[in-house]
Amino acid sequence: MKRLALSVSMCMLAATAAAENKEGQYVINPAYVYEHFDDDRYVDDSEGFGIGLEYRFGPHWATEIAVFQTEAEVSDNGTDVDLTQVRLDGLYYFLKDGVLQPYLGFGVGHGEFDSDIDAFEYGETQLNAGGGVRLNFNEAWSARLDVRAVYSVDEALTDTMTTLGISYAFGGKSSPKQEPPVEVVAAAPMDSDGDGVIDDNDQCPGSTAGATVDALGCALDSDGDGVTDDLDQCAGTEVGATVDDKGCVGVMHTMTVESIDLRVQFPLNVQEVPEEYQDEIAKVAEFMRKYPDVSVEIEGHTDSSGSAAYNKTLSQKRADAVRNSLVKRHGIDADRVTSIGRGEESPIADNDTEAGRIQHRRVVAVIQKEVMK
Repeated sequence: MKRLALSVSMCMLAATAAAENKEGQYVINPAYVYEHFDDDRYVDDSEGFGIGLEYRFGPHWATEIAVFQTEAEVSDNGTDVDLTQVRLDGLYYFLKDGVLQPYLGFGVGHGEFDSDIDAFEYGETQLNAGGGVRLNFNEAWSARLDVRAVYSVDEALTDTMTTLGISYAFGGKSSPKQEPPVEVVAAAPMDSDGDGVIDDNDQCPGSTAGATVDALGCALDSDGDGVTDDLDQCAGTEVGATVDDKGCVGVMHTMTVESIDLRVQFPLNVQEVPEEYQDEIAKVAEFMRKYPDVSVEIEGHTDSSGSAAYNKTLSQKRADAVRNSLVKRHGIDADRVTSIGRGEESPIADNDTEAGRIQHRRVVAVIQKEVMK
């Protein structure tokens, strides 16, 4: 027992490290053996050696086959008794890794007693149960202390076996390491125009840089004149005052610069512009290119044939046809061209004659310019 205590102390003083039980790993377990026999065997306690081969088939479970050889003496006369034991065990480790790994062990085996005295020469089936602890020095080397109760099925006797040894592990596959969860950092909400209101809530995207905005991202209009503060060059105008696009007091007037009577004649009930009148429309386009600050209103007119409602619709379609020709064929900006159907409202000749009705089926281009007064 003194040697057993000394061995344990030496193991505890050695450097230790955490180790992992690897699936498919083998462990060779040589050991010093101390066996205390049941009093009814009449055999003194004995010492010996053993060796086991352990196979780990999971992080907690292993199986081991082991052979032990001890030498004892009969208590009364000192006759030598040799004991050979073979057993197959199952092991359950409470921890799959760490410096100290306690475990439970249990199994079945056979014990063979050999002596010069017939009474002490026999074999028996043995069951064992107990446990121990493994002290890991590193991934390969460890020390193991194991204590088992060994029950003789044939003799109904219970012995105690204690083993202590240095083990060597090799092979096996490490369990996949669980990576710590990756913290997902949500992307910062976008504020494309930099007005302090994120895009999802911004009802006025594209605010002027530096403009003061409300909770919806729209620029403020402190004086209520219809021009936002970032564009208002005349802040503090009187409530209700008419202002220009810079927020300054004034009234925009539309001034007719010129009225061009286009010689575009439409056959009865026809709304498409006859090709021969494209030159007339081209004159209006040329005028507008020469004076880029003017706009034009295309007025469509009809004679009094048919209902007033029908004539109103027909005149609008004729005005739209001329507008489309100015925009699509002659390249005038659509914002500068409007169209309106006057129907039969503005006669210029007698509707009772065919010649008069032909004059009514016309289009007029009214050239306009906005001025502040």
